[in-house]
Amino acid sequence: MIMNASKTYLQFFRVPSINDKLSLLRNLLEARELNEDIALAMLKSVHKELGAEQTRDRTEYKRYAEMIEVLRYHQTDLLEYIVDAWNVGKSTADPEWISDGLIK
Repeated sequence: MIMNASKTYLQFFRVPSINDKLSLLRNLLEARELNEDIALAMLKSVHKELGAEQTRDRTEYKRYAEMIEVLRYHQTDLLEYIVDAWNVGKSTADPEWISDGLIK
């Protein structure tokens, strides 16, 4: 029993995977609690991770593309904000809570 509890608690302290981030993003969207800053930071983080690894599982790319399509269909204004921020942000520094494209 204690061993199972320890493994469960360790899940709280592991580095989130791309799928974890996309699931959280989707849950926030469905709960109508997704704001522009969180969406931008999380998608930027996922985008960077997808670009950094050569042997990524294709399902992660598919889930990322599906998330973009959900935003395009349900939250067009939010997606436009994210795209505009990426285009402008390429020459500006990240907010203090983002370090090298990852959420601190």
